[in-house]
Amino acid sequence: MKRERYDRARLLFRRQFVLGPRFVDTLAKWQRIEVKPSVRLTVHPDLPVVHASDGSASIVLLGYMLDPFRARATDADILAELLPKARGGESPRAFIRATHALGGRWALVVDNGRDSWLFHDPCGYRQVFYTTGMSDGPWCASQPGLVAELLGLSLDKEAVSFIRTYRRRNPQYWWPVDSSPYAEVLRLLPNHYLDLKEGRSHRFWPDRDLAPRTTDEVAAENAEVLQGLIRSAAHRYDLALSITAGADTRLLLAASRPVAGEIYCFTMMYWDMNERTPDVWIPARLLGRLGLRHHLIPCPSHMDPEFRRIYERNVSFARLAYGTIAQGLYENYPANKLCLKGNAIPAVVPYYRERLRRHRPEMDGRELDAKVLAYLTKRQEAFAMQAFDRWLSTVPSTNIDALILFGWEDREGSWQATSQLEWDMVQEVLAPFNCRLFLENLLCVPESDRKKPPHVAHRKMIHRLWPEALAEPINPRVERTFTSIAREYLLRPGERDWQWLQSRALAAWRNRRS
Repeated sequence: MKRERYDRARLLFRRQFVLGPRFVDTLAKWQRIEVKPSVRLTVHPDLPVVHASDGSASIVLLGYMLDPFRARATDADILAELLPKARGGESPRAFIRATHALGGRWALVVDNGRDSWLFHDPCGYRQVFYTTGMSDGPWCASQPGLVAELLGLSLDKEAVSFIRTYRRRNPQYWWPVDSSPYAEVLRLLPNHYLDLKEGRSHRFWPDRDLAPRTTDEVAAENAEVLQGLIRSAAHRYDLALSITAGADTRLLLAASRPVAGEIYCFTMMYWDMNERTPDVWIPARLLGRLGLRHHLIPCPSHMDPEFRRIYERNVSFARLAYGTIAQGLYENYPANKLCLKGNAIPAVVPYYRERLRRHRPEMDGRELDAKVLAYLTKRQEAFAMQAFDRWLSTVPSTNIDALILFGWEDREGSWQATSQLEWDMVQEVLAPFNCRLFLENLLCVPESDRKKPPHVAHRKMIHRLWPEALAEPINPRVERTFTSIAREYLLRPGERDWQWLQSRALAAWRNRRS
């Protein structure tokens, strides 16, 4: 018998779960937790689970939570503090407010003896998909293929047609807001909870206008929150930090200062990257200045066929562009380290608003509609437009820009959340910015201070935490050569065509002549 190079039994559906009215018998080695007879959880052995109950109320934590103000608090400690709020019969919205300051990557299943509901971390990085229209109540899972396989659901033809067309344009594709490959399965979006009795999702945030605050005031508070979350994580886990030339990972490095000597700092080298790429040489030089070691993790240009079979089976319509990164992590990343990543903070950056102002100013002042969202995300098919219309019908009237909310729930809640699930095979991740208190605070500062660049809010926090972390430039401008343009065109997955290649080459020629 041929020996497997990759441990398929452990990697397949790693850190995933299924929730429904019965346990999944085919997943015999998975953990089993009964919340009540109609709510039963079947959980992969590598996904942490904590169950707190006193007979009248129950909370199940899938994943892990961190308290920035109680560094030594365990998951059990945090649930013990939350349990009385469930026992008191509070509404889901009131209970959810009690998790406002908590970080981590998690989903909570709450039962107060009368009602049951489920919600997850602010960006929905602990993914949840749920069924609609099932006679025995909703089923939930980490990804749609798992529950579809269990229930014998068929792929939706319109969804498959859309994703096949879209991924030819953009290999880093993602499903529009709440959609999935199955008509009966929807994504639970960030800022929503799922009623497990009626099988419907409800928006709980934003629930009010946010009062303006100064950037200095928010930088002081958020620096403390961020450092508290990393300190909490360091008490429980061995940490790693994925670092690039960008502002987000630079801020994480600065917040890690008290424990930096214990952290495995690394940079992934994938696609068209090499030693001359700023994302490679800047971290190496900066960490050397700070007395820290820098590690490079190379990724293959193509997935090993055996690894690819597991990767594609693991998540519905898994993106091959990220599969080579997953394999690089599997083969070179130190096992059992919690990886700090600079995700989530883009949720409050006015990326889409800036793009609209720059390229389509006539659209900027009008009411947001599906056509604008389709233009911004380059997904203009009917399937995507229908998903955008569903999303727009849930947007409340507050002073939070709807395009910020869209980026939070569509890009972070789908594109990035799926990335973390795809890589659950090989690592567990912590995005310290994925904390509602932190993100909401940032939304209170002027929009101009949240832009990338000039990274005003980022820089103010870094100056408070570790000023020397700014010793190297953040995302410096790179002079493109014809060789680098060709490498990017051939090796970096993205929305590129001959027109893209021609415009980049022309710009490089002009720069060389000037």
